[in-house]
Amino acid sequence: MKLVAYNLAMLTYTPDLRYVDPPRMRLVSALRYSHVARARNCYSPQKLGDHLGSRTAVSSFHVFLDEAGRAWPEPISLNPPCQPAFSYDEMLLADLCIAAARNDRKPFDEMTQDMLGQAARNSIWASARRLMRYLVSVVE
Repeated sequence: MKLVAYNLAMLTYTPDLRYVDPPRMRLVSALRYSHVARARNCYSPQKLGDHLGSRTAVSSFHVFLDEAGRAWPEPISLNPPCQPAFSYDEMLLADLCIAAARNDRKPFDEMTQDMLGQAARNSIWASARRLMRYLVSVVE
């Protein structure tokens, strides 16, 4: 039996916000802004739109976040704005949106099938597709 050495840093790695593609950066930035602004009672739909790069995406972003929040098995974990590394939830939510933008349902389901039932995946898929219609030019 051959033992395989694992590098803990490699197993726990998440992307750095400063070096990811624009759609992922915008989505994670919007997630963090929404959380912090609401906690500080200074939320602005216009500012959220600026984070998303599209003010028309704000309503769809809220629907997506609501669907994900209701379906997630635990509260969604976000890193603070000063932390450049993604949390695992931020990484997964951004990846789900990118899969939806590409209309690529198979990886979307593969990323979530162990933690979400079919109905929850369908709701998140539909809301991510709606959201990414406003951001699709950034993804293509």
